[in-house]
Amino acid sequence: MQRELFPTSPNKGEQARRKLLLAALKKIGDKGYENASVRDIADEAGQNVAAIAYYFGNKEKLYAAVLEGVGGYLGSVFGTIAEETRAKLQSGSLDPAEAVEVLKLMLRTLLGEQLGDGEFQKIRLVMIREQSSPSESFDLLYNKTLKPLHQLFTTVLGVATGEDPESPATILRAHALFGQVLAFVVARTTILRRLGVKELTSDHLATIATILDEHLGLICPGLKGAMP
Repeated sequence: MQRELFPTSPNKGEQARRKLLLAALKKIGDKGYENASVRDIADEAGQNVAAIAYYFGNKEKLYAAVLEGVGGYLGSVFGTIAEETRAKLQSGSLDPAEAVEVLKLMLRTLLGEQLGDGEFQKIRLVMIREQSSPSESFDLLYNKTLKPLHQLFTTVLGVATGEDPESPATILRAHALFGQVLAFVVARTTILRRLGVKELTSDHLATIATILDEHLGLICPGLKGAMP
């Protein structure tokens, strides 16, 4: 299913609002929040500067709407997986072997989004900027989307390994596992040079997915076996 950033109706006004959101996402991703002017954003959207005030009030509220939309998009990416997994956790029916498979699915989903041809390419730079230098609006993204997804992954990891999902070690381990995927985004140029290619192909993605599966297949049972 092809997901869309900032989904909206065909209404002309709503379409103009969406163009401003996409333009802000691009310009702020390229130049940073401070350096992307409202003129830059309006010109990119093919709108006049007054449209930003009309639809959002100001640049700060426009960017807050951008991050809220990004969070909604990421939430939709994991929507079905998250809903089904939370139901199993609540009923106590998720066993360690199944938990490992859920972790594999979540990492594969993240991999497909970050390295595929979908909408993630549009949000990649803003996401990197928010991680390295969070804006005042970062809490919108963190509280509504990133924290719940991170907590879910950590809880499932706890089932898979027998570790306390609220412990710092498990939270850090979950982040390290996520980092396996993020490395291919943040350090993309390095791996392209090492492989001697210009782009990662579908074969590369399949190999990366298999490697991630192998890591989880080794790490989770290994940790559970080491528990006293």
